[in-house]
Amino acid sequence: MNSDHSGTTDFLSVVVRLLGLLMLIVGLYVGIKVIFEAWNLYNEPQRIERFADAIEHGSHLDSLLSSFTEKSPSNEVDDGQTWQQKKEQQSESIRVTYFLAWFIAIILLMVVGALASSAIKTGGQLALYDLQVKRFANLLMEEVRNKKND
Repeated sequence: MNSDHSGTTDFLSVVVRLLGLLMLIVGLYVGIKVIFEAWNLYNEPQRIERFADAIEHGSHLDSLLSSFTEKSPSNEVDDGQTWQQKKEQQSESIRVTYFLAWFIAIILLMVVGALASSAIKTGGQLALYDLQVKRFANLLMEEVRNKKND
């Protein structure tokens, strides 16, 4: 009975250590990907424009804000303007979604980086769990021996 219990404990210990190692590797991989993505955004800031366009397509935030800043219809003489010309004028105005995209991207990178850091820490603790338990057990046994000798 005791050997069955010991075998189960050893098996669970190996499983926990393997899961910890897997978690550690995944955390390292995600952390490295976050670093590379941040570096790529630094080197090529125009890549954020796709994200800003997606935000604009979904929310129409820039269109809404530009409608508040347009001239009143009585003052407009651009009835003959094409859609392309209106779009060019709108692109000349400030794009709030561009700055919103940067804010969201930075927050996402920070959140994913924090999750990767937590995965690395937890994976390392699980991978070294058996060693920590043995070290604690040895310290506990030494303390008990010292109390008996006193």
